[in-house]
Amino acid sequence: MEIIGTNYEEKQKKSKKIMIIISVIIVILFLISIGLFGTIYYLKSQQFKFIVNGTVISNNAMSDDLFIFENDKVYVSLRDISELIDYKYYNGGYKQYTEDATKCYLESKNEVATFEKDSTTIYKTPTEEIDYTYFTLEEPIKRINGKLYISSKGLTVACNLQMSYNKEANNITIYTLPYLTNYYISKYSNSSLEGKFNNQKALLYGLLVVQNADNTDNNISNKDIRYGVHNLDNEEIVGTKYTNIEFIEGSEEFIVTTVEEKVGIITSEGDTKVTPQYDALKQIDKKSNLYMATSNGKSGIIEKNGKILIYLEYEQIGIDTKQFPTNDIKNRYILFDNAIPVKQNGRWGLFNTKGEVILPIEYISLGCISKTSSDRSLNNILVIPEIEGIVICKEFQTDNGKMELYGIVNSRGKELVEVCLDTVYSVTVSGKDEYTMVNAGNSIDVIEYVKQKGRFEEVNNKNTTTNTVKNEQANIVE
Repeated sequence: MEIIGTNYEEKQKKSKKIMIIISVIIVILFLISIGLFGTIYYLKSQQFKFIVNGTVISNNAMSDDLFIFENDKVYVSLRDISELIDYKYYNGGYKQYTEDATKCYLESKNEVATFEKDSTTIYKTPTEEIDYTYFTLEEPIKRINGKLYISSKGLTVACNLQMSYNKEANNITIYTLPYLTNYYISKYSNSSLEGKFNNQKALLYGLLVVQNADNTDNNISNKDIRYGVHNLDNEEIVGTKYTNIEFIEGSEEFIVTTVEEKVGIITSEGDTKVTPQYDALKQIDKKSNLYMATSNGKSGIIEKNGKILIYLEYEQIGIDTKQFPTNDIKNRYILFDNAIPVKQNGRWGLFNTKGEVILPIEYISLGCISKTSSDRSLNNILVIPEIEGIVICKEFQTDNGKMELYGIVNSRGKELVEVCLDTVYSVTVSGKDEYTMVNAGNSIDVIEYVKQKGRFEEVNNKNTTTNTVKNEQANIVE
């Protein structure tokens, strides 16, 4: 006979067991889900992230070989990074118009940076200007799989940005100069950055150009504004007492203008390097830290400590590179890192970087504007890089009137070709320049002539010439 309630109790027991099992399963599943979530989160956190101005760049927006990692170093593809930081990429040298894949340049709204395979030197120039500033990199430009790569540290200098690589977090972060500029304008109402590209670059060196007026004031242009320099914590380095301040990236210094409209140089530490006494100053060489100084319409060269290297008595220093567009002259003030062109009373000569005259001031021009300009294949030339040659032109008086003859000297003023040439020009063939000089109607290869002449000089220990160039100046009187 079955006892009433037994089945009910057994069912209750079974139900409790089932509930316990279900609860255990739920707990286990919950723990598993937490583990899976943690694993997924960890894996996601370990995935590489590339962040530009606070925005994560998706994998679809960047190439697989944008970055190349070698130990703790990061190399960046110049072609692939350009669009992501608002630059345009071009093959070849700047204003050379070739498709040489061993060279390239990046162009932004304000500046152009040029690069070359295996070189540790990059050149930067403001757009639509001709003066370069060069920078030396710790690592050379590399060419990998047909692309040019630059080190992360080199990219910060070349493209005016901040870049950091966090190996543990597996991410790379970039902040561009426009982003940083907007940040500090909004952070400090006394900043003076808007529209001043050179001063914006000071931010990358921990410096902030400031003014004595609130930059949020709509009537600021009507005020008598003075400028100074602070650090990025807004602590004063240079007091706000100058009518203008311009940051010079090459030396990390400032050219300042006083109320009396005189300019001088102040260091990033706030020390007066050159007392304001000139009408204008311009850095012409980063390595030697030389400046062209101008006063009362005359120019000269001063050294980094303000000492005069070349007295301020010249109407022009440096040449006009626009006349020689194919020469790719990096520094129009110092040719081949040594020869400084100067003009006085309409005549040209050369100094070296020690302030010594290496070519007397008696030449009517430097460089040769091709006399057969109707032939557009002939290039005007000033320099011949293979021999460090500089083309010079001298005027002579003959029985029939004045005539101009050309010669070639090297960067130390030594004669390579005597002044007896009708013209000198170059022709670009398959991306390479070939240099020709003409004497008495005879066309001669400049490079071969100078090499041959050099061999004769080595043998004879005196300055001789080959028979291909004859000096027919018997009736010429200087």
